[in-house]
Amino acid sequence: MNVSIRYAKAVFQIAEQQNKIDNFMQELNKLKQLFLEDKSLKDFFNDLLVEKMKKIKVLSVLLDKLNISKEIKNLIILLINSSREQIFDDIIISYEEMCDAYKGLIKAEVYAAYDVTQDEINVLKTRIKDLFKKEALLTIKKDSSIIGGVRLKVGWTIYDGTIKTHLKDFTNSIKI
Repeated sequence: MNVSIRYAKAVFQIAEQQNKIDNFMQELNKLKQLFLEDKSLKDFFNDLLVEKMKKIKVLSVLLDKLNISKEIKNLIILLINSSREQIFDDIIISYEEMCDAYKGLIKAEVYAAYDVTQDEINVLKTRIKDLFKKEALLTIKKDSSIIGGVRLKVGWTIYDGTIKTHLKDFTNSIKI
């Protein structure tokens, strides 16, 4: 099991016990956004040459100002003490996936060469629900390079029904 998944699982178990699953997700996203907006803070957090106690002091003050729970604060301190700051983003991703699974949700990306209609979105959601037994959270992306059809990415699996892929397969099949 990936280290970041173990950390996320531990945080998720605490969140579930305390009925704070969404609260912890909001706090993790708040920190993620802060690190995205302030590159110097992110660099400071990830810099293994900065003394651990200095890093903990600075971040503790910041986390207190942001009203971050003691559980998430403890996660940050644990990551610093074990020199695993770099996996923080992966922990957030894993935690979010656990939240979605807990809520019976699955994320999917839809790539189409055209603007997808609401009826088509509904059909895709129904098919995903039939396949995965979970409600789909769709992200629609327009990609004119696929010519026509749809490519669906659910987790690490890609369902490709695009004309571009069909033409490529056809071309490959007639090559000598």
